[in-house]
Amino acid sequence: MRRVLATSCLIALLTAIPVLAQRSERAAARAAARAAKRAAREKIKGRETPLEKWNRMTPEDRRRALAKLPAERRQMLQRKLQQFRSLPPEERQQLREQYESFSELTPEQQNRARELFRQFNTLADDRRPVVRQELEQLRSLTETERRDRINSQEFHNRFSPAEQQMLQDLAQVFGTTP
Repeated sequence: MRRVLATSCLIALLTAIPVLAQRSERAAARAAARAAKRAAREKIKGRETPLEKWNRMTPEDRRRALAKLPAERRQMLQRKLQQFRSLPPEERQQLREQYESFSELTPEQQNRARELFRQFNTLADDRRPVVRQELEQLRSLTETERRDRINSQEFHNRFSPAEQQMLQDLAQVFGTTP
């Protein structure tokens, strides 16, 4: 009886080894992918953003840098810096994270994102928050859920064809939220 039980256990173990090995290979591949993403984020974090570089400059260096810019560009930059400084810390951190995400894109994806942002900024003031909220929702979904949402009647009723395309393109460029 013991022999039959031992043999049965041995057979079960031998049949389970390939399955367990395959699972551990998949787990190792997932862990390696996560490590690569983490390393890429750390590499970007190690890089200094333009804003951080600006903040490290002395007031004299800032004046010189601004003096080199055309007047219109200088005024726009000063206005944007003031807007950034007036944001709450949480929003400033969110902008930094968005900058990091943007930095991870390929140059082609960055150009596409810039084009989409220009389109987004041409939307009517009352439509921008609606489209932004939908984009955040789309980014939080899995690929299948996102496809279902985009194909839903509610989505088609709520957004114009141009907005639908913009949302699809933005969700594609920026993918899912981490």
